[in-house]
Amino acid sequence: MSLPAAVTVEFDAAPAADALLSQELADLVGLDLTEEWPTAPAHQPPETAAPPLGLPAATPPATAVRPEATRVEAFAFRGVVVARAGRELLGWARLLQPPGESAAVVFDHILAAGVRRRLATGRYATERGAPEPADEIALLTLLLRHAASHAKELGFATINWSGPDTSPIGRAADELGARVDAVLGRHWTVPDLRAWTPPSALPEVTLHRTPRPFPPCPHPTVEAYVQLYNDVHAEDEHPADTVPDDLAQLVAGQRPDGAVARRPADVAEVEPAWDAAGIDAYLADRAPQGHVLDLLAPDGTLTAQLAAGLLDGRALLEVTAPRDAAPSELAAGIAGLIDHLRADEAQAADLDIREIADPPLRRAAELLGARITSRWQAYALTL
Repeated sequence: MSLPAAVTVEFDAAPAADALLSQELADLVGLDLTEEWPTAPAHQPPETAAPPLGLPAATPPATAVRPEATRVEAFAFRGVVVARAGRELLGWARLLQPPGESAAVVFDHILAAGVRRRLATGRYATERGAPEPADEIALLTLLLRHAASHAKELGFATINWSGPDTSPIGRAADELGARVDAVLGRHWTVPDLRAWTPPSALPEVTLHRTPRPFPPCPHPTVEAYVQLYNDVHAEDEHPADTVPDDLAQLVAGQRPDGAVARRPADVAEVEPAWDAAGIDAYLADRAPQGHVLDLLAPDGTLTAQLAAGLLDGRALLEVTAPRDAAPSELAAGIAGLIDHLRADEAQAADLDIREIADPPLRRAAELLGARITSRWQAYALTL
């Protein structure tokens, strides 16, 4: 299916344009911007971040957590390109200038179709195995073309974005001949969980089921979760060695779907640290069926947390672990989670693992025999 002939694209540099479009889209899809949606804390890689102007956040990486209480530099708003079919809003993309960057601008989009899908199914992406909507690929290609044209008029030399290579934004990148500057992460799949057997060389590990909901605080177990999540985020403040420094600086504020993690503004904002309520809400959002396990060291201390949410017959795994975690122990922990899902008779045929610039988790996926089913890539288009 192609785009209707009546589609038009306009550029608006007014500071209030983004907020007005957010309200228009909310009215269009029946979303109340005065209510928190989804029910979760405020941040990215998992869907914890309050999206720009109250709109839903996109799916995040595996080990990302809420930011510490610190002031962050803000992206500068440089305008929006807006697509409509007649008078109906189809979507828009912001042009965002990273702090201290003069040559490159970031493309950050949202589509009405994706928001409708998120409200109906709990996610933006189409069902696994279903073909990507051709009209969404065409719409993103159109938005990117216009965004690139306006970015060039504004004096920028490059437009950057990121996303899975199998998604509409990745397909649009292919249509435009954008270059891939880096692979930021990978989507791994362990297929056919009922028939899968773990490698024989994995070490023995201790797994405990995470209490859901959390026991009343103060509680030493919950305090360990808070420490783990904030420690992992502190490590994520420093980009992995696998991402070039200049690219890391350019996309440091981006989610793997290309959206910007921090709400752009002309002033810096203070973002809170993880707390017990935030982690509890995050786990409720990412693993609503309660499949959450703690990976413990021999002395009983918490070393990682594994959370799996079930959707469309698949288990989507989020791993919160430090960068010095032992890959073999992570692999053994994931194998234990697979055993847990089978024992619980969870209706999951496959297990998906999202790994974002995370060498230990990447190696763990390899040890398990998982295969790469998509890659989160950083794209760039020279103007």
